[in-house]
Amino acid sequence: MKKHLIYHKVKINMINLHFENLEEFTTLFREKNKEVSDAIRIGVEDAMMKRKKSAMLFQLTFGDADDAYEITLPETIWETALESCLNFYHENDHADEAIDTWKLLEAVKA
Repeated sequence: MKKHLIYHKVKINMINLHFENLEEFTTLFREKNKEVSDAIRIGVEDAMMKRKKSAMLFQLTFGDADDAYEITLPETIWETALESCLNFYHENDHADEAIDTWKLLEAVKA
């Protein structure tokens, strides 16, 4: 299966993802992975620094469609999302990301 996934940061730390079909989308978000965990951590950190109530995570586009969809994470679930990211980083031996996430999680709890 050939992947047509474009992954890059835009100036507000939102990740642009382009999918050629729905299968590519569901494959990426079906289970925990580093790309999604990184986007959550970066998005929450950016939102905290800018004192926002919601973290911008992804902008999604599909095929040739002109529409784009923004995926955000409300402040009320940052703690839960970061705990999930922290678990993923620990389970997959991403020590640096785990430390950064733990520090961010402590700031969210404060």
